Amino acid sequence: MQVTAEEAMGYMLNDLIPSRHSANQGAARLADGISDALRFAAANPHIYTHLTGDDGLRAAESAVLLEVALRVQLPEGHIRGLARVATTARAQLPELWRRAREGFAAFSLVEATVDALVRLRPAVDATDAEREASAAAIAMVDSQASDWVLSLTPGAFRRRLRVLLDRLDARDTVRRHVDALDQRRVIFDDPEDGMAWIHVLVPAIEAIAAKRRATSTAKNLQKDRREGRSRDQIRADLVSAWLRGEGTPTATTVKVFVTVPVGLTAGTLVDEHGTCTVCGGSGWAEQARIVGGPTLDPLTAKQLFLDATSYRRLITDPVRGVIVDLDRRRYRPTKAQRDLLILQHGTCARDGCTRLAVDADIDHIIEWSRGGSTDLASLRPLCPPDHTVRHRTRIRFRSRPDGTAQVVTPTGLVSEAPPPF
Repeated sequence: MQVTAEEAMGYMLNDLIPSRHSANQGAARLADGISDALRFAAANPHIYTHLTGDDGLRAAESAVLLEVALRVQLPEGHIRGLARVATTARAQLPELWRRAREGFAAFSLVEATVDALVRLRPAVDATDAEREASAAAIAMVDSQASDWVLSLTPGAFRRRLRVLLDRLDARDTVRRHVDALDQRRVIFDDPEDGMAWIHVLVPAIEAIAAKRRATSTAKNLQKDRREGRSRDQIRADLVSAWLRGEGTPTATTVKVFVTVPVGLTAGTLVDEHGTCTVCGGSGWAEQARIVGGPTLDPLTAKQLFLDATSYRRLITDPVRGVIVDLDRRRYRPTKAQRDLLILQHGTCARDGCTRLAVDADIDHIIEWSRGGSTDLASLRPLCPPDHTVRHRTRIRFRSRPDGTAQVVTPTGLVSEAPPPF
């Protein structure tokens, strides 16, 4: 049978629908499974810990979140969020959750609806009538949302959800603003090409005032004929300087670890014999980088080196890039040990963990109470959550020669080291 180009195109587009449904079903099943695992661990905390009571429940939850993170390769915070959405949706949005399990509702829309329910939940001291009104409002959201997901785009769904919530929310506008004010926070997005986003959720009037101040100052600076930056660039530089307290007596001094290969500071990448000065002849040039973070371009690295009020010389194997020693300019061994561990690992030593080593606890591989020593070969950085899991649960952290920690769980999971870069 002859098929026209239009029909062939139609077949290809129709094939996308089952794929989308499968993705929605998979996301819902994953969230359901995580929620079930957390419930099972709460009912059987002895699987993961010898602690009892509330301490045992918290330890078991932390342990199962860590194991799930290793199994499905997602951050623990994200996994906790998936479980929260599944648990809430099953209990309060049964029709919408059924749509998700059938593949008709995207998980992101279910999550948005679950988050919106905060506006409709009754207060702790609510009357019976207020609780009944809250339950009716939530049921209305469930009914409407389960219909909208069948035909509306995500953008249209979110707009209708906002309108419906505005109608159902019994709080006055003052109360709603006060509740929203409690959610103010700062979010840092993952860096890219040596850059990163900073998002600040603050009252709108403060945001507008901050933007106008930055814009007004930028306009004034642009009057200088020597100024070559765009207005957006000037505003970004101004806000960064203000947040860091640059030039103010109250600015807090913080330490950011940056490694700068000596070849970059020498001003040339090739010597008089044509040999690479930053790769030791290996062909793989070392790059400057924020420890535990992204690489930096050579120009930024040189400027950081020149602006530094002090520095410490780090000795590495030029071929493998492995840290060999740290030149100690002052006698503070505990600080030097910590600095070296931060430089060696960059992040938490546990397989799969990306939390920065600069914020980690220093863990004794052999516990101090059992005769462990405080030398570099016996230490490793573990982020506070992993450090707690190690000492409060039955999950074992098995040390490798390079100081990284392999995870062995009571259910039989053994983590694998990441492949070499």
